[in-house]
Amino acid sequence: MKGIGSGKTLTSTENDNVFMAFFDHGATGLIAFPSSYLYSTDLLSAFNDMHTSKMYKNAVYYLEACESGSMFTSLPTDIGMYALSASSPDESSWGTYCSPDDMVNGVEIGSCLGDLFAVSWMEDSDVADFT
Repeated sequence: MKGIGSGKTLTSTENDNVFMAFFDHGATGLIAFPSSYLYSTDLLSAFNDMHTSKMYKNAVYYLEACESGSMFTSLPTDIGMYALSASSPDESSWGTYCSPDDMVNGVEIGSCLGDLFAVSWMEDSDVADFT
């Protein structure tokens, strides 16, 4: 089942550096949306289309999902796309801030608040000097 997008379109050009990120669930060769999946072959096809359409100068795709490394095993090396995954093709992305550390405004929400890779990245960014 194909999902319906928001209608928003990336309007970057060949002069732009683009950062994209996806945080959700995954499995070998796919990332999951609430009612559909995006397969590795379709994601890589989209990257190739973006490159051919000159939608970026350089691009980074940050993927936080279990088995997320499996999405990039065939990523072309000549399209100016750098992909960073939270896990290898066959490992979990490891939830963190899980019970009893899943408190929001004093209420335990019953779910992990993030995955180790993304939370570590955000916590590191909180203390980094980006000047």
